[in-house]
Amino acid sequence: MLVNQPMTDYFLNIWYHITRRTEKGDELKLGDYTSIRTGLVFSRKEALPNDSNRRYRALNLRNVVDNGQILLSDIEDYYASDALKKEYFTRDGDVLLRLSAPYTAILITEEVDLLIPAHFAIIRTEKTLDPHYLHWWLMKNKKRFYQMASGGTMMGTISSGYVADMTFEPPPIERQRQIAKLLELAKREQQLLSMLAKNKKQLIDATLNKIINEKEQ
Repeated sequence: MLVNQPMTDYFLNIWYHITRRTEKGDELKLGDYTSIRTGLVFSRKEALPNDSNRRYRALNLRNVVDNGQILLSDIEDYYASDALKKEYFTRDGDVLLRLSAPYTAILITEEVDLLIPAHFAIIRTEKTLDPHYLHWWLMKNKKRFYQMASGGTMMGTISSGYVADMTFEPPPIERQRQIAKLLELAKREQQLLSMLAKNKKQLIDATLNKIINEKEQ
């Protein structure tokens, strides 16, 4: 008997959500689909360069721009007094969330083996959750982080525990992947439009300079 795999996956996801509701109650949380922990507190393990041969490439707040990109040119070295656990380093498919404003979410694809500081929550997904979809969802729900930030200030911080307790009910995995593909296409389109606008501006500037120079002659 032949089995339609996409249809099988679809019904498995439905069953998965129903059983989770039965086991955990009506309200599902982000922590039900992920493992979430805070990055390393650097001051606890830091050593002077001359006192340690354990050197790591480390993220910092300056590395991350508001759209979630990592500026690898600004990566700094971190020297540790002891060997560090692997769970503190970025892996392909990780989603990092800055725990202070502007609460930027970062999807790790190529930027692996970077040491993650305690400024970020490290979110690792289960098979029923696509990390691309999660990244989009977190960026889309920034307002919730501002509302729950401690002290009610723009620079207020949130905890990884709060992130884990957020109400979260994603669609079936196939629909998540469809959304992720659409988001990737939209991202590429924006990149192409940005490149086109940049080239057009350069062409206009060159033409204007040529006209000005011709008049001066």
